[in-house]
Amino acid sequence: MMSELTCPICNSRAAGGHAVGDDTVVICPNCGGYRLSGTAQALLRNGTLPTVDPQRFRDLVARKRGSSAEYPVITSGDIGG
Repeated sequence: MMSELTCPICNSRAAGGHAVGDDTVVICPNCGGYRLSGTAQALLRNGTLPTVDPQRFRDLVARKRGSSAEYPVITSGDIGG
């Protein structure tokens, strides 16, 4: 079941919101579709991770996804934690 949420990177309205293990699926019109790890979510929420440039994040998502049909898992290490 999809719900509406806010992309934690660019603050756009996004779809997804369902959990896959510890990850949350985010389908953002700007950043693309990705799975954000629970640790990365918590660190972004509490300000431990640096602010992420949305363009660099889009590039990261595209690079990690490659030609896969699956949404890539983005971890705190990918973001800079």
